[in-house]
Amino acid sequence: MKNNSTKQKGAVLLIAILVSSVALAVGFGVYNRTYKELLFASFWKQTQIAFSAADEGLECVLYYQIHTTVSPVTCFGVTIAPATWTPGNSTTGSGFNLDVPSGGCVNIRVAWNGTATTTEARGYNDACGSTNPRRVERGLGFSF
Repeated sequence: MKNNSTKQKGAVLLIAILVSSVALAVGFGVYNRTYKELLFASFWKQTQIAFSAADEGLECVLYYQIHTTVSPVTCFGVTIAPATWTPGNSTTGSGFNLDVPSGGCVNIRVAWNGTATTTEARGYNDACGSTNPRRVERGLGFSF
């Protein structure tokens, strides 16, 4: 008489392979989700650096546009030449770049359209002049 347990050995192997395949698929899905969340968090951190640089640059410009008697004009310890500070025309404007001590860079553009001065600050998450393909830019501006 044959033993029934020899017939069931293949079934146990099949069940073990199925269970391990499901566990591997779930593990890979969790890893993939975690990786994407880390990339997303890193992107938002870089966005905050760029936004902060734009905000700091705009605050510096606004201070010196309100306090016109203060001389020399310095932002973050860098003296800004009067030629770059004077508003340009409405199409070209005048501008300058500043490395921000808290990280990043800001490009400030001051333009005059005949009735108002428009100031734009574009903040970046890395140093001025960088060619980083993942460079993030955020901008702020005001007119008066």
